[in-house]
Amino acid sequence: MMKEEELLQYIHKTADMGCEGIVAVLDYVEDQRLKDALKEQMEEYRELKDEARRLLEEKGAEANGVGAMAKMSTEVMSAGKLLMDRSPSKIAEMTIQGNNMGVSKTLQHLHDYHGGGPAKQLAQRLLATEEAGAEELKAFL
Repeated sequence: MMKEEELLQYIHKTADMGCEGIVAVLDYVEDQRLKDALKEQMEEYRELKDEARRLLEEKGAEANGVGAMAKMSTEVMSAGKLLMDRSPSKIAEMTIQGNNMGVSKTLQHLHDYHGGGPAKQLAQRLLATEEAGAEELKAFL
């Protein structure tokens, strides 16, 4: 059974990783509609991350974000994948893959967490954000 603080840490780190993933590809995006969609998703992740941090701080815990090595790895992997193909379709595909990983892990964590309240509601918002993000980007494939 997952504890509330563990779920909040997961939400914070996942939202942070979502922001980092988008930042890693944003400079490659030439299609303005795709850029706007990604920026909107990034703002949603920032809100989730800030809310998770706030809830953790209320519990006297410090939020753990994505480490420097993971951030650098994301940038390098994204640059490598976009070396030969910087099309909106490729960028959307990469982002959808990230969204889908988030959906799977968030569902697992929601199943492992038996509490309620703000942590569960925030996890459900993260899940809805991941699902909506993937759905929105399908138009660019």
